[in-house]
Amino acid sequence: MTIPPEASKLANEANAVFVDEDYETALELYTEAIKVAPTCAELYVSRAVVHLKMDNFTSAIADANKAIENDPQNSKAYLRKGIACFNMEEFATAKKAFEQGKQIDPDNSQFKTWIRKCNAELEEEMAGDEMPAPHSNGASTAPTPAPAPIQGTSQPPPPKPVQRFRHDFIQNPTFVTVTVYIKGANPENCEITFEPRALSIDWTISKDDSWQISFDPLYDEIVPNESTTNFFGTKVEIKMKKKNSVKWDSLELKVDEKPLDELSEEEIRRRRDYYPSSKSQGGAAKNWDKICNEIPEDKLEGEEALNSFFQQIYGRGSDEVRKAMNKSFQESGGTVLSTNWGEVGTKTVEGTPPQGLEMKKWKDLHN
Repeated sequence: MTIPPEASKLANEANAVFVDEDYETALELYTEAIKVAPTCAELYVSRAVVHLKMDNFTSAIADANKAIENDPQNSKAYLRKGIACFNMEEFATAKKAFEQGKQIDPDNSQFKTWIRKCNAELEEEMAGDEMPAPHSNGASTAPTPAPAPIQGTSQPPPPKPVQRFRHDFIQNPTFVTVTVYIKGANPENCEITFEPRALSIDWTISKDDSWQISFDPLYDEIVPNESTTNFFGTKVEIKMKKKNSVKWDSLELKVDEKPLDELSEEEIRRRRDYYPSSKSQGGAAKNWDKICNEIPEDKLEGEEALNSFFQQIYGRGSDEVRKAMNKSFQESGGTVLSTNWGEVGTKTVEGTPPQGLEMKKWKDLHN
């Protein structure tokens, strides 16, 4: 449906503050937009995301259900509903929602990931149900009464949510590079999902904490198979291949903005990175797209290049390669890095110091 201009303006403002993780303001703005356009499913889906960020899971389910009521083919509504149910530990209901969404959008890998998480939780629940109950000694324990609230005192308002992780993006005519400043992310605990018009990040920080962010829809289409991710010590760099060599005004497409595939050739031409020529007296204009494409991309150097190389080997290697790298590095005091498990798996890896230096163990320095 066509969103009224007033609702579109409010939604764009909400998107902007949501990126800054000011969820309370985003919630207010989305609510105002829904008052103007109460049958717009996308607005309910967007507000459901805010509820998820604020741990208002029942409200997120209500908004997702409202979105499904207005648009039964909205796969994102089923995704938001499933995530909210999962966080409420209603794993069977969550799995059903994810399966319904996957039927609508089978190419969205997020549904497959969440269904796998649901199956793991359901299997754990079944295993717990099969365990024998502990024997009772006949004594009954009364529940401890909750302390009575202190009269005359009021609870302070909850603190305003703060931004957890910062991100930004840069671009050239061929790629858009998104940098997310998260420390400790690696290919094993951080899943990056590329889709033609969406990017999502799912980072498992610990057993009890995770962080997700999605950019949907992206400003323009990308080529998922030619998009890459590099993990560094304090950041993740996501390089998305543009399908069209046009300038992106923002990372996400605004609600009232037409996608590029709906623009005329003249409008698309105006968006391309052509700039006036510095050559005077009627000289030919320079094609800055072509010039930028001829400039070689910056290559990593020094420690960053070495770390990136080792991360690629570790990330793409087999279990034996990873075991060999871990064992050789730890046992040699960081002086040997082997990928051959057959060579290092059956013996202790001795340290090999650089030429001209002597290898000493920590315990020898204190004897």
